[in-house]
Amino acid sequence: MPWQAGVVESSTGSGAVIELPGRAGSNGILTAAHVVANARFLQLQRSSDRFSSERSQARVAAICHEIDLALLVPEGEESWAEMKPLAVASADRLPQIFDRVRVCYPVGGNACSVTEGVVSRIEVQEYSHSLRPALALTVDAAINSGNSGGPLLDARTGEIVGVAFQKLVAQGVELQGHAVPAPLICQFLRQVAAAASLTLGRSSQYTLEVCCDFQTLEPLALRRSLGKKVFKQWVLVFLKQKKQCLDMFELRSGDVLLTFDGLSLDSSGFCKVLGQRLHFAAARDLRGVGEVVQLTVWRGSQEVALNVRLRPEQNLVPRPQFDCCPPFFVCGGLVFQPLSFEYLQAWEFGSEPTHLRDLFCRGRLQPDRTEAVVLTQILGDDINQGYGSGFVGAPVVVSVNGQQVVNLAHLVRLVRTLRAQAQSTDLGAPTIRFQNMKTEQNLSRIPCFQNIQHYHWCTKAQMIKQMPQLEPAELA
Repeated sequence: MPWQAGVVESSTGSGAVIELPGRAGSNGILTAAHVVANARFLQLQRSSDRFSSERSQARVAAICHEIDLALLVPEGEESWAEMKPLAVASADRLPQIFDRVRVCYPVGGNACSVTEGVVSRIEVQEYSHSLRPALALTVDAAINSGNSGGPLLDARTGEIVGVAFQKLVAQGVELQGHAVPAPLICQFLRQVAAAASLTLGRSSQYTLEVCCDFQTLEPLALRRSLGKKVFKQWVLVFLKQKKQCLDMFELRSGDVLLTFDGLSLDSSGFCKVLGQRLHFAAARDLRGVGEVVQLTVWRGSQEVALNVRLRPEQNLVPRPQFDCCPPFFVCGGLVFQPLSFEYLQAWEFGSEPTHLRDLFCRGRLQPDRTEAVVLTQILGDDINQGYGSGFVGAPVVVSVNGQQVVNLAHLVRLVRTLRAQAQSTDLGAPTIRFQNMKTEQNLSRIPCFQNIQHYHWCTKAQMIKQMPQLEPAELA
């Protein structure tokens, strides 16, 4: 149930002292976003072999969940001034394969401990924290629990070339650790500096896209069908353009992408980025939301140049959400929630309802639909007798009295309006009817009976105020 609190836990992670962007002489701590996500109380502790092991409180100054980075500021900055900040490597280059790197602060003690290895791979990987593909370094230095957020240091220069954030765990797989590379770290810090003050808090947005789906042109028959030019130059073809973006982006279904931001693409969508052959998603992530990039597409029988403005992702179902409580609405014992990744996690992988999985994978924001509202539970009572109880298949609410539901807040407004007018209410998909809602006293009795108390009309803003954030974290 969305109003049920989770278990309070504590966790530890690592971090690196750097100079705060735009604030010369002031230090902050660079770490991974998942180390401090959903945290209510943060403490910092310096390495006990060089400094006092006293702990100090900290706050999150900026966070970017999409690329798993966060910047913390100690409450007592004076005590951290004696620490020499580490420098972040240049945003214009990536380490080379076999470059030696060091990872600091694994579990097992409070003193600084170091493991060493080499960069073994550079490519676009899925970030487990955000479920989003982005550029990452793979290293064979041991990365263990507690390393997350720790710096990946160039063994020669001592500069930060990455931030450890995950490792591949599978039978027969060893020494496959991943780190956020320096170009993405610099992009994150530039966003912080552009904010003019450390007030990005928990809302820094980074995820962006070119607002279309695409398919590689590896199939020979597909290349031939698109003409002689495309057959010679292996590129990508855009299949499905999102309706709300057509006029703005000028990309059309069937366009073949030849170049992205001046970089020529091959049939798999790879190009030369920072001296490495990488998927063009890496080049996309080096630009910011709202920036304009130049594209060249093959349309019909000619090349067409386009200027495309990069926008935030337009997923109907948000990817993992943090630092917030799930909104819900209860009426007549019916529990409504926006579909979310967290809701789908209640099932074992592969056992979730297929219609919800399809919305998660393929659903896109539309002007007339910004959330997929799901009937998640029916709290059994006389008023809803006959409609079932408990889990009833998680049907998606399409309309109320024939009016399409845009999002959960819109559903609340519709129901409240009909309730004030003493009208009957029909919920489309599934078909559920309430007669004369104004006089139906049981509508407000059921939540109290089910121990929901005063949360039965809660919106997201109200939930954030009324329910505590969980899972406090500490940085070791």
